[in-house]
Amino acid sequence: MTLSRRELLQRAAAVAVGVGVARLRWVEQALAATPTTRQTIEALVSYVVPGKRVRAATTPRVIRTLDRFLPGPLPLSATAASILNGAAAQVRPGASFARLSRAEKAKVFETLEQLPDETAGSIRFLVGNLADLTAFLAYSSAPARRLARFTPARHGFKEFKGYWRA
Repeated sequence: MTLSRRELLQRAAAVAVGVGVARLRWVEQALAATPTTRQTIEALVSYVVPGKRVRAATTPRVIRTLDRFLPGPLPLSATAASILNGAAAQVRPGASFARLSRAEKAKVFETLEQLPDETAGSIRFLVGNLADLTAFLAYSSAPARRLARFTPARHGFKEFKGYWRA
C-alpha cells in the first residue's frame, strides 16, 4: 500500500486535530466547575429562565461559555460564582446565592450594579451581562424555543418577497 503525499498529510492532520480535541476536553474536565460554582450558576439560571428542562440544559452551557470566554488561572465561572456569593452574604449574612429567595437575588444584582465605576468596572460589566448571557444561551436551545412557542419563518415573510423589484 502506497500513500501519496497528500493522503499522508491529510491523515497526519486528522490525527493532530483528534489529539488536540481530546486534550482540550481533558483540560476542560480538569478545570470543571466545583460543586459550589455549579450550585451558584444553577441558581443564576433558575433566576433567569423558567422551565426545569431548559434550566438543566442551560447550566453547563453557561459554565462552558464563561470558562472559554476568558481563559486564565481561575475559570471565569468560578469568579462569577464567588462574586455572586460574596454579594449574597452582604444581602443575607451567611447565605450563598443559591439559598436566596428571588427578591434577594434581585437585591444581589442591584447591589453589584451600584458599585462605583472606578473600583469595580469589570465586576459591574461581568454581573451586568450574566443575566443576558444566560437568557441568550437558554433561549437559543431547541427546548426553550418550544417553551416560548417560537416558530421561525422557513421561507421568509410574504411581505418582504420581491421588495427590491419595482
